[in-house]
Amino acid sequence: MSEPTAFPTRPGMSLAKIGGALGIAGSVIGILIFLAGCFGFSAAFYLSLIPLILGVPGLVLTIIGGFQKNPGIEDTGIIASYLINIAVIAGSLLLVAAWLHWSFFAGGTAAR
Repeated sequence: MSEPTAFPTRPGMSLAKIGGALGIAGSVIGILIFLAGCFGFSAAFYLSLIPLILGVPGLVLTIIGGFQKNPGIEDTGIIASYLINIAVIAGSLLLVAAWLHWSFFAGGTAAR
């Protein structure tokens, strides 16, 4: 016998699920760009805007989907989507900083 859930799930994708999926895709792409940069392929940092392009709409969709009457997933999934999208945005900004040679530590100079 199945137990009833707190949130009855709808078939298909909700906005919160799509936002979480965009965040996961952005994090995987960001990790691949970072690893390519660590292996000496500095041209990979030119792709650092892709995770940002995935993270910002993912966060917006998660916020909108979280305020729906029936978001289709539990609250912990929505909070996880918030967290991963914020992490993707922060990580992609660090990748952009490496690409554009920004110095973000006090007194540091970026090597060109």
